[in-house]
Amino acid sequence: MSVSPDTGAAPAVVQRTAWWLFAPPAGLAAVRWLLQWQSERAAPSPALPLQPLAEGGTLMTALMPLFWGVGVLLVLALGIAGAVRSWGGTRVRKMLLWAWALLCLAGSAALLASHLNRQGLQPLAPVQAQVLGSRPRTPSLHAVGGTELVLRVDGLSAVQQVVIDDAQAARWQPGQRILLHWAHGRFRGLYVTRWQAGDAPVANL
Repeated sequence: MSVSPDTGAAPAVVQRTAWWLFAPPAGLAAVRWLLQWQSERAAPSPALPLQPLAEGGTLMTALMPLFWGVGVLLVLALGIAGAVRSWGGTRVRKMLLWAWALLCLAGSAALLASHLNRQGLQPLAPVQAQVLGSRPRTPSLHAVGGTELVLRVDGLSAVQQVVIDDAQAARWQPGQRILLHWAHGRFRGLYVTRWQAGDAPVANL
């Protein structure tokens, strides 16, 4: 009894598909683990992102990413359905697998760029800042916990925010002056590297 070529080829197709599905995210996870291990091994000083405060937030603003995500998924589903009718399922599947691999590769490149950005900090002169407000921030998979501070930093027009995991930061009161040691990233962004309560008053901002 002979086995048809289609039957013999089916397991190979399944294996290739499984490899394309799981190998790219496994590589992304490996890159993330390697960069995290290297950062912990080097024991660098803190580099906490200092970012402009997003003001005027509303419920609609908070839900906007969800609406965009649903819209993108709908457009993608319609595009895939049209492509299947035009080109066939096999060709579309290959294109989707290539797109999946490229997406994971882009994620790995973004992780590497973020790592290099923090590793090449360019120190700036210490600056004073005024605490405008604070609130506790619980840790999550994508962010560290600590105290989220809203600051008016000398020399910056926009109000800034930073999350500091330090017990003394939780005791800072609105109106208090603090001294920030900060740096510019290798490519972009500002980072707080050290902090302390400022005793000496400074000129009005």
